[in-house]
Amino acid sequence: MSEIPSDRGLRVVVDGIGVGLYRIGDEVHAMEDACPHQGFPLHDGHLEGCVIICRAHGWPFDVRTGFDPDDADGFPIPTFAVEVEADEVRIDLSRQLNDPRRLRKERHTGQA
Repeated sequence: MSEIPSDRGLRVVVDGIGVGLYRIGDEVHAMEDACPHQGFPLHDGHLEGCVIICRAHGWPFDVRTGFDPDDADGFPIPTFAVEVEADEVRIDLSRQLNDPRRLRKERHTGQA
C-alpha cells in the first residue's frame, strides 16, 4: 500500500488485466486502467480527491465507483474488490463492484 502514490494511481497487472490502484486516505480502490476513449492508462492522470482525471482527454472518473462524477447514468469503468492486510493489497477480479447487470439483478431479486 505504501507504494501507491497519493496524487495518481499505480498500475499493476492481474491475470493479464491492467488495474489502477488508488489510495484515498486509508483505503485502496482498484479500477480497470483504461480510459474508454482510446484506452489511455488512467493511472497516469491526476488524482483530485476521489477523482482521477485522464491525462490524455481530461475525462474524470470516481475511482470508488468507476463513473464520471457528473454522469452516474453512464456505463462505468470496472472497479474491483480490494483487501489490504498489513501493507499487502489483494485485488479480486471476480468481484466487480459496479457491474450494472449484477446490480440490476440484485435489485430485482432482493439479493445482496
